Amino acid sequence: MGRGFFLTINDLMKLNGSYSYFGCAKSHRAIRESMAKNKRKMTIKEYCDYEIIDFEYVWKYLREK
Repeated sequence: MGRGFFLTINDLMKLNGSYSYFGCAKSHRAIRESMAKNKRKMTIKEYCDYEIIDFEYVWKYLREK
């Protein structure tokens, strides 16, 4: 993961324990579209709010990997 605050498809693969890039890309797109039209990026905070997950837990998990 880069040092930004945006959740990439590869980050989503790590969080979901998935090996399917296409499946996670589809999920990433669906979440973005449900939040706002024409949104190209998603922050980790937005993802946590959408999935109702603790931000600190996800942040630490992604930084450890």
